Amino acid sequence: MVENVAGKTKASGEGKPTNDVKFKVKFPFQVEAHIVNNQAKPVPTSNFEENRKPIPTGVRVIEVNTGSLFTTIERWKDREELHGWVRRQAARAGFTISIDKSSTITPFMTMQCERSGEYKPPKTRKKPKLEGTGTRKCNCPFRLKCFFDKKKTQDWWIAMLCGIHNHDLAPKLSGHLLAGRLKAEEKQRVIDMTKSLAKPRNILTDLKEKNKESLTLIKQVYNARTSWCKGQREDKTELQYLITKLEKHQYVYFTRANSEETTLEYLFFAHPDSIDMLNTFPTVLVMDSTYKTNTYRMPLFEIVGVTSTKMTYSVAFAFLSFERENNFIWTLEMLVGLLTSKRNTPKVIVTDWDLALMKAIADRDPTLLSVMNVS
Repeated sequence: MVENVAGKTKASGEGKPTNDVKFKVKFPFQVEAHIVNNQAKPVPTSNFEENRKPIPTGVRVIEVNTGSLFTTIERWKDREELHGWVRRQAARAGFTISIDKSSTITPFMTMQCERSGEYKPPKTRKKPKLEGTGTRKCNCPFRLKCFFDKKKTQDWWIAMLCGIHNHDLAPKLSGHLLAGRLKAEEKQRVIDMTKSLAKPRNILTDLKEKNKESLTLIKQVYNARTSWCKGQREDKTELQYLITKLEKHQYVYFTRANSEETTLEYLFFAHPDSIDMLNTFPTVLVMDSTYKTNTYRMPLFEIVGVTSTKMTYSVAFAFLSFERENNFIWTLEMLVGLLTSKRNTPKVIVTDWDLALMKAIADRDPTLLSVMNVS
């Protein structure tokens, strides 16, 4: 709420103020209680207006004024230059700033502290569980407005509405979402390195080397990768996108669904080069499952072969709904179907003492398959 003191008229902040206008801003304060025995007791935040009640003894009002950092007669030709200057000044003070309102018809831009306003939970059908949670929002009153002079100078300038914060400022901005936000060129760099199969930690190291002042954390790198992957999938689910990629790269794959629920239970796939390697070196195979590889929580069953020079190669992979005997029997049948000759059947299969897998191997063909258990 901004009140024009000189003209005694109220305005919403959308008009252009003159240099001789004074602003009177009403804003809430955050208070903290300090007890003599050093046991802090929180005090509820309340809205303090112009005629507010006297503050009780032992309560400290948090009021940090950073208006001097943004009081300037400097002007900018470009909006992005102005935004960059404001962000650098905010970083010097120890907070991050965001755009609250803007317009291109009547060019202006209102900026506020990232802790301004109140937390608004997302609109979902289920009621969100807010017990034991917190928020950075504390109704911080800091606000400034940027105007564009169309008629005379064709440049941007700043008017300070309120430079006071009702919270402590951070000595370091490392970990703040806005401070560590990736730029457009940095996001493209993350995408390019992701296509090159670079690990997230190596991507972050590359970004830090190119920008010494970067406050980006590994979280922002993961978020950028996830957003790009979702954009590649479009409206497909993860499993549909996987099958599309298997067909694109000419993988051999087999699926099996539950007839009652039409839910996919098994997915077996192998690369054509891996099939050629399997028919060349089929003697020794290693089989094991790994977990936590997908959102469906399906175990990933991996089959690895061994060459005559003691080198390993990937034969095939399978997503299974459960690690049960019938699941492994179906997987072994798909594996045997990849062999071009019955003479090329494996002689040794190495497992990790999985009883269901061992029984499935013995039931499949006990005369040709021998099992060596590794605990």
